[in-house]
Amino acid sequence: MHYTKPALTFDEQMDLLRQRGLTIPDADRSKRWLQKVSYYRLSAYCLPFKDGEAFRAGTDFNDVAGLYIFDRKLRLLVLDAIERIEVAIRTAITYEIAHAYGAFGHTDPANFAPGFAHGRFMDELGVEERRAKETFANHFRKKYTSEPHLPVWMATELLSFGTISKLYAALAPALKQKIAAEYGVDEQFLRSWLHALTYLRNVCAHHKRLWNRQFAIRPRFPSRSLAWPHQVPDNGRLYGMLVVLRHMLLVVSPGCRWRERLQDLLKTHPGVPLDSMKIPGDWMSRRLWR
Repeated sequence: MHYTKPALTFDEQMDLLRQRGLTIPDADRSKRWLQKVSYYRLSAYCLPFKDGEAFRAGTDFNDVAGLYIFDRKLRLLVLDAIERIEVAIRTAITYEIAHAYGAFGHTDPANFAPGFAHGRFMDELGVEERRAKETFANHFRKKYTSEPHLPVWMATELLSFGTISKLYAALAPALKQKIAAEYGVDEQFLRSWLHALTYLRNVCAHHKRLWNRQFAIRPRFPSRSLAWPHQVPDNGRLYGMLVVLRHMLLVVSPGCRWRERLQDLLKTHPGVPLDSMKIPGDWMSRRLWR
């Protein structure tokens, strides 16, 4: 079967939405949305308002735009949490490597798990070091001309969250467990969380949809117990990621108002279907969110 749908002008796109039952109260505003956001991108946000191809009676363009705006605010809120967590994990890894092996401990493959592609890691780090324009990098290169690499506390500042996640996974078991213990979980779960948060960060950074997303990389959770009382009905939906963020923020930044901002966002968008993110109806009364 071949794809034969033609490209439509913005006016034709608006006509198609009207034909499918969408009320457009402000044609100029709606056209601007199509011009700056795109019909195809908005189509995912139309789904909860449709039965098949037709919009349910009473749906207007503002309903679709409102869901899109909610999702954009949600991405920014999630990125705020990830930034705090990324910096904290970067700091913990740097501290443990430096104190276990010295300033250049990251350059010795013997300090990492046997399966870690240390040569590739050093090649990538070398590229980042050579193109780094940060003041600290320029100062170090000028003063310590005999050193081929930056010390670990400078080098890790040049690494992406994805590389930081891989670096954690490659640490000696004792070091991984020491960092994970601060978050009250075994290292296998923190390793899974960092991998999942790297993926989540990329989804947000590339402005992809969070609402109603099925995540390809899912965080793993301990079995429910007194130490881990949190229930996650579906770790492939956003609620599982939110649980990870909230749990880690309680350690990283216990005084921040991230929980309240998330609650406020959902309260100001009461029409957003929570089930599409697998957020339980009683989530705000649960221990983690109180």
